[in-house]
Amino acid sequence: MIRHTRPSQRWFGLVAALLFIALPVQADDIEPEPYVEEAVEPEPEPEVEAGYRVKNTTAAANKGPSVGSKIYDCAVLRPFGFAATLLGAVFFVPVAVLASASGMEGVEAAWEIFVAAQVRNTFTRPLGDF
Repeated sequence: MIRHTRPSQRWFGLVAALLFIALPVQADDIEPEPYVEEAVEPEPEPEVEAGYRVKNTTAAANKGPSVGSKIYDCAVLRPFGFAATLLGAVFFVPVAVLASASGMEGVEAAWEIFVAAQVRNTFTRPLGDF
């Protein structure tokens, strides 16, 4: 059995398709909100009780990287950094040959990009500090 659609349903589909084609919204038509820099409020002074300063626990808790970021850095990023160091050392050799045409500055720049930056990122960067 074949179902016939009503003529009004066809017209509705046609009008909707024409509106989608004829009235596209472009990014230039939308006004962006003006950027307003928010004022940073200073941290409140710690309370003084009987001559002793009470430690601000929120400021002390926010210092340094979290345990999760340290674990992620140690388990994922450091092994990838070690592999990037080895790969950079392999790629340094042909790049140094090509860079030697510009003198010692080119070889030093290649060393910095391919090897030294990877070594610093992998071995001397503090744990959890991205």
